[in-house]
Amino acid sequence: MAEHNHATTSNTDEVFKTFIGCEVKGLLQDGDVAILVFKCGWGLAFHSNGSHWTECPTEMQRLLSNAKSQLEDTQKELEHLLKLAGE
Repeated sequence: MAEHNHATTSNTDEVFKTFIGCEVKGLLQDGDVAILVFKCGWGLAFHSNGSHWTECPTEMQRLLSNAKSQLEDTQKELEHLLKLAGE
């Protein structure tokens, strides 16, 4: 998956420096945490309390899989509600 190693100590400047030159793929919102997802598979996480850290590709895949599953459940629930409403 990724040939980069962005593992660093949390809450340091190095967390940001390690991603210089990497291309952002998107953003994942997970409660109080926002994660920039990079094309190399790594993530740069920011908590609402100001802490920040990197997420490895394995953890990013788990987080993305969980988000997808939650969205699928929400879609099914919305489809059911629309059916009940006669839409």
